[in-house]
Amino acid sequence: MSNNQHATQGRRDEGFTLVEILIAIVVVGILAAVAIVGINSLTDTGNKSACTTSADAAKAAAAAYYANQGGNYPTSFAQFTSEANATPKEFVLPSGASIAGATSVSGNNGKWTLTMTAGVNGNAPTFACS
Repeated sequence: MSNNQHATQGRRDEGFTLVEILIAIVVVGILAAVAIVGINSLTDTGNKSACTTSADAAKAAAAAYYANQGGNYPTSFAQFTSEANATPKEFVLPSGASIAGATSVSGNNGKWTLTMTAGVNGNAPTFACS
């Protein structure tokens, strides 16, 4: 075997080929895409759960407000939340949430919104998440 053949064979064993590197990059890219989709799904599920939990708490707070106010339901969040001067404060806003309008609460930097529709004819208000 000549020195030239020996040197060429040694170089092939020392590194990766361009094709191997490209395959590795593609595999890492696919794994990253799958991870990002999974994380987005988890955050969406978490936001939906936070809003649903807040809606359930608001329903209970509206019932407490009804009992405390002699048979009147609240018509806005300001009447019965911790952000207003309600006494007692029936509905404590979740961490990071704030009143976005008279009848809506926004949470997680606007990732979810809880909307209250005032009841008609003495009925309880309804709450919806978006």
